[in-house]
Amino acid sequence: MRESRALAKARLAHGEEGKGSLSLPPLGLRLRWTDPTGDVEETLRRTEDEFAVRIGILREAVSAIRALAHDIHANQDALSRVLRRPAPDPEAIDALRRAIDERREQIDRLARAAVHRLRREPRAKRG
Repeated sequence: MRESRALAKARLAHGEEGKGSLSLPPLGLRLRWTDPTGDVEETLRRTEDEFAVRIGILREAVSAIRALAHDIHANQDALSRVLRRPAPDPEAIDALRRAIDERREQIDRLARAAVHRLRREPRAKRG
């Protein structure tokens, strides 16, 4: 059976006294543990749990960003229609540009929040 690229790049090391580490660079995960039994299964289970948390965070962010991107597209279409008029309304143009800029800022905030959660949340669940 063929291994995934992420698993193929995984580094598993056992040191002295049951200390070990697992590194999955494509996922941004590096785990270290001290376990007298050298229980790799527990470490892999925690890694799977963290991966599930990360996937959930990404799905939430993508869903919210997709809705905002749809709004931006609709506003850009409306702006194009306004600009094609013989005498475009400056207030309508400004309102549409502000709406587009606001949605872009919201997307930026959502993306930053998702990155922050990806960096923090899985670590908080370890224990």
